[in-house]
Amino acid sequence: MSPDLEPDLCVVGGGAGGVSLALAAAACGLSVALVEKGALGGRRLTRSVPRNALLAVSRAAEAARNRADFGAAAHAPLLDFSRARENIASMVAAIAPNYAQARLEAMNVKLIRAAGRFTSPDACEAGGKNIKARRFVVATGALDKTLPIPGLDLVRPLDVASLCALDHPPRCLIVIGADPDGLALAQAMRWFGCGVIVLADTKIFSLEDEELTAPVRARFARDGIVIHEGVRISRIEPRSDGVRVFIAAAGHEKPITGSHILMAAGRAPVVEGLGLVEARVRYNENGIEAGTGLATSNRRIHAIGAVVRGAQQDGAAEQHGWLVLRAILGLPNGPMQRQTASRVVLTCPPIAMTGLSEAQARAAYRHIHVLRWPFSETERARIEQRPGGHIKFLVSRRGAILGAGIVGSGAEELINLCTLAISKGMTASDIASIMVSYPALTDAARRACMTFPANRLDRSLTQQVLRFLRWFE
Repeated sequence: MSPDLEPDLCVVGGGAGGVSLALAAAACGLSVALVEKGALGGRRLTRSVPRNALLAVSRAAEAARNRADFGAAAHAPLLDFSRARENIASMVAAIAPNYAQARLEAMNVKLIRAAGRFTSPDACEAGGKNIKARRFVVATGALDKTLPIPGLDLVRPLDVASLCALDHPPRCLIVIGADPDGLALAQAMRWFGCGVIVLADTKIFSLEDEELTAPVRARFARDGIVIHEGVRISRIEPRSDGVRVFIAAAGHEKPITGSHILMAAGRAPVVEGLGLVEARVRYNENGIEAGTGLATSNRRIHAIGAVVRGAQQDGAAEQHGWLVLRAILGLPNGPMQRQTASRVVLTCPPIAMTGLSEAQARAAYRHIHVLRWPFSETERARIEQRPGGHIKFLVSRRGAILGAGIVGSGAEELINLCTLAISKGMTASDIASIMVSYPALTDAARRACMTFPANRLDRSLTQQVLRFLRWFE
């Protein structure tokens, strides 16, 4: 079959990463086709922006309750959930033009509003058109997981989008699962005055450093969030006034009653129905197997974002797209280190990690140094009345930064410095020598790295130098 289109690049998937890559490639002079059946922008507009907007509203209200620390009169603000919903909608509307069809068309990107499927290793079919591109990029992202719980289909559980679309906050929200989004939203809804119960089949924050998660667990307890860990849900039953979830406990069922259910079981990459077998692309239920340059087992096809195995972080698709575009243009790329992708949990306090965890570092290296510095020892944290939290670096014997973790206000921003340090091969001495503005939370990172043994001034050597200098006085 002769091809209907022969672009330089065909992007399958119109989420944030796919659209960004298509626009950037078109700006570089490549002919580009973008295949997307659903709404452009994908999860960015339906999940990420609404979630972050809702978290921002709840945090603002919590800050107002605690403003007596700054000498202002504290009060409990009355949160209007319907106004919060309008605020979320306005934020989505403000960001949506970044992914609009008109913008793509203005850049001469050929948009095909249909599902795409590979028919061979070098061809894709979409909307009745046969596309044979020089390079393909799969950017289909991931969808929320569904769990095979009897009765779940009878209660219409909430997701991030439907939660943000409610007219009133739930009376009592039951969160099933413990992914980062679910835990952040659980806390936010508690601040809106909802009762919140978390049901997790594992330990919450099971993949994170316990040293960093301990302050968040303590805050959840103070907020009154009820957490059941390691439980198995046997069935769900709809009621006239809400739902009832039954958990198996010691040979019998224990009922837990609420008004709404929020699913937070994580995400699953969209790999089915793409014709990846015909394309000779290796994959499994955890995503597409991609090498360091994000090339798949078929050299013509790359994959970016959450569809790539082990790449579930928000914002990964845009970074992946930049690396793939450079490869397509024949430009050199430095080695992409997967472990330097930062991981952020937007609870209060937030948690952020990058590189190796302490357990991973100890398993991979015979000797490591753990450098810590509390936020309470930085003047920025003292001035802003947010002394809780700390930063930790995992450093090799020679000073290479292997990983970092932060808990505390501003962690989601400060972690970017740590990610840059790891990806560029910086050492603890490099971070210690940074001149930071005043007052800055970055000073915590600098001071932590100053505690690395090679950066400490040897007291005996210092005394010898001083004695020597006195001879010239």
